[in-house]
Amino acid sequence: METTTKKLNGVSKQYILDNITSDDYIEEGQKEPSTDKEKLQFLMDTFKSEYGWAIERYGIYKAFTEWLMGLPSVFSIDFMNYDILQLAKKWGSIPENATERQENKILANWWNFITVKTFQLFNKHHIKY
Repeated sequence: METTTKKLNGVSKQYILDNITSDDYIEEGQKEPSTDKEKLQFLMDTFKSEYGWAIERYGIYKAFTEWLMGLPSVFSIDFMNYDILQLAKKWGSIPENATERQENKILANWWNFITVKTFQLFNKHHIKY
């Protein structure tokens, strides 16, 4: 039986990969990123291009988290509390009848969680940052 942590790792990382979109950035004739590594490299390159100035100021993790909170068009992750909580329930992070405290913990940690899981993917695919 798959552990909750292992399941959460798998579904969250697939969620991240599935929500990287290059639609607004790829010019005619350019190849759209299709492999996981290409998508992640595109995400990192776009982050550095749009928010690279903040890396020295905040550090790479905090800068990336701040960038995510600005809802970049290349990374269409959930941002509304209701949607985040529904996803957490679907993933088994909290029960269907979660307490307000459990829900608040998920919401407070959402952006950091996505950042950490994204950087785990960057490391797995040897994306330099």
